[in-house]
Amino acid sequence: MKRKVSLIAGMVMVVVLLLANVASAQLPGGGWWSGEQIQNVGDSEATIVVTAYDKDSTATYDATDTVAVGASRTFLPTDFAGMGDGFIGSAIVASNQPIKGTVNVTNQPTVLPGGVSVGVTGGKAVATYQGMDQPDTTLYFPLAKHERYSMSTVFYIQNAGSSAATAQAVFSMDDGGVYTYTTPSIPPGDMVVVHPSNAAVPSTNTNRANIGSMKATSTQNLAGVVLEYDTRETVATYLFGTRGFTAADFSDKAYAPIVKNNRYGRFTGIQVQNVGTAEITATITYVGTAPTCRGAVYTDIITVQPGKSTTAVTNQGNFVANCTGVATIDATGDFVAVVNETNLPGYAVAGIAYSAMADSLATAEISIPAFKDSRYNATSGLQIQNVGTVTATNVIATFSCKGGATFTSASNPRTIGPGGGYLFYMPSTMGTSVFPTGFSGNVNCGAIITSDQPVVAICNETSTAVPSHLDDYNYEGFNLTP
Repeated sequence: MKRKVSLIAGMVMVVVLLLANVASAQLPGGGWWSGEQIQNVGDSEATIVVTAYDKDSTATYDATDTVAVGASRTFLPTDFAGMGDGFIGSAIVASNQPIKGTVNVTNQPTVLPGGVSVGVTGGKAVATYQGMDQPDTTLYFPLAKHERYSMSTVFYIQNAGSSAATAQAVFSMDDGGVYTYTTPSIPPGDMVVVHPSNAAVPSTNTNRANIGSMKATSTQNLAGVVLEYDTRETVATYLFGTRGFTAADFSDKAYAPIVKNNRYGRFTGIQVQNVGTAEITATITYVGTAPTCRGAVYTDIITVQPGKSTTAVTNQGNFVANCTGVATIDATGDFVAVVNETNLPGYAVAGIAYSAMADSLATAEISIPAFKDSRYNATSGLQIQNVGTVTATNVIATFSCKGGATFTSASNPRTIGPGGGYLFYMPSTMGTSVFPTGFSGNVNCGAIITSDQPVVAICNETSTAVPSHLDDYNYEGFNLTP
């Protein structure tokens, strides 16, 4: 019998793949595995239990540990006693303290503790997404593709309720086509895989018939994630991932802490999904942060039909070329949005995806469960956006780290203008003017950001190896109530 661990606080996470060295669940090639980074955001030591649910059987597997305040613990496939090669499933995380968490899905070849080899030769793909602590009976996904110029999306839908139930996936495509698929019954804690082909979504590019949005509904609460991949790859080298949105994410204003137009070959698309019943107009305001465009302001305007999504692309609008910036989306009604960054034609295909952050959820404290400084040839960047109306003069990032060293280090207060951003990249190189107690490299960290103005943030990770050993990826910071 499957059991659900119930402690004081927790979240549901569609882990998707923990140890699956075979081609499965729609993703190309084999070697897929995942890690779950869980951060203690409470005020005392946390006991954390991760229960993994096998998609194809009634088996469950537990992993547990204690985590200090502000610190993080990464749970790997080898932490789950009895879990065998080929596991595909989902997870519920419980704790006696408030927690936040992210999931990494990758096919990168790695030897885990205990000498267990995972991944596949040539695998570089990585995607990261947030675990969900506010599941709902309806999930929204602003972007759905079926062979859109060889790119497809696949959705992993988890039953976060207490009873078995089906879920209905409705695909609304840009050409007006609507396609529906009802899943088999999903036991509590389990997940199902939904591909656009299940709903007979066309794979033709004509009239944008194969690109649009998706909405999943059920009588039980759901959690979900979407992964985007290249159908031409036999061994995946890149992957995009974001969690599903719920009504808690609805807002008429949202923020994208990093956008680009032809900056080192990268450009950005913002997919806005209208969650209301009337047409909305969305105004996207970009503020440049790169030296070539710092402080400059640019605006694009799009309309979005009810239940549909519309994409604003930086290299097709007014945002100037060779510019990096932050973006604010203001609309005449509620929406959710995702941000995709990818390479321009002529560059190797690669990119990142993240959720635009609702103004209604912005706070003065943020949780960052997973941050690396030169750890295993990977380094993170933490981009913070001030979404307040005045200058923030007391933005502090406190990192709790372990690896080559174990320490906690807080930055000196940083100043960020209204609408502007600040980047923590390789703190070990930023000096004592930023980190007065010092900062060592070769570490994994959890971070807490505090501010005197509301802020949002994203954390991205890139390879420092030459040639690169993995795809770059990122996730949204969790806004906390101070």
